[in-house]
Amino acid sequence: MKFTRTLSPTFIAALNDLYAREKSWWRTIVDDKDIFILIRNNEVRVQASGGLLLQINQDGQNNLICRMHEDYLSLRSEKNPYVTLEKMSTAPIKRVEGLKGFVKHYAKIKRRINIFTGKERKAVQYLANNIPQIVDIEIGFEGELKENASKKSVPRIDMAAITDNGTLLFFEVKLFDNSEIRSKKTPKVVGQLQKYKKLLSQNGDDIITGYKEQLNIYNQLRGSFFKQRARNLNEIALFPHARLIITGFDASQRDMLPTVRKGIEKGVGWKEGSKELIATGDFKSLTKRNRLFLGLQ
Repeated sequence: MKFTRTLSPTFIAALNDLYAREKSWWRTIVDDKDIFILIRNNEVRVQASGGLLLQINQDGQNNLICRMHEDYLSLRSEKNPYVTLEKMSTAPIKRVEGLKGFVKHYAKIKRRINIFTGKERKAVQYLANNIPQIVDIEIGFEGELKENASKKSVPRIDMAAITDNGTLLFFEVKLFDNSEIRSKKTPKVVGQLQKYKKLLSQNGDDIITGYKEQLNIYNQLRGSFFKQRARNLNEIALFPHARLIITGFDASQRDMLPTVRKGIEKGVGWKEGSKELIATGDFKSLTKRNRLFLGLQ
């Protein structure tokens, strides 16, 4: 199964036509600095606060089809959030109606998504929004590379980045309170990192081709998101394994970090103090310095 990151010419044209309309829903999205756009196999997914804001597809007649989770359609009233319960009925709840309503209540929708998503996913999205080298998040390798894999159950590596020199590098992000980073034997994250390394080794050429396609799409689509990330690279080289980011710890928890680091480095086979394990209490600090790419050419 091919690892694909592309859109059809008709899909690209439809999105660019929408962007040309000043108040269109697509232009609202693309020029929003707080969203991240995923390109899949002729599908676009828009992420906000770590949650899926909108899924966009094309039907057989080249019409754009937009889907949103029903949990995000309810709109809380700013004045009175309570509704009346009768014996057999409930007063109507205000909700988003259509794509015009999507634009009108856009800020409210994003705030609602923020309620439903966890801290780890929010951290990933923050990094993706603020580090222009990051080109993808929530990558389900097995679901995309294996024909019969259940896409809902496959593990997803958190981020992919392409450095300015053309190195394609993947990252797994864990909060310090995630039990997967510690164990008296081998932490669970070690197995995840080893699995990703195997997948990268076995499917490297397809993965590189997929992200070359994605950069090509970036160069064709209009809007701030794509302009910020569009690049022309002659070659892309795949880094052989994923790096691990551990974040979300305070000063008192920092004393436990050496033990956590030692268990992971030993399990994966990294040397002590390896640059492949990046630890920071506040993930936002990673956007101010080029720490994600230390040691790369």
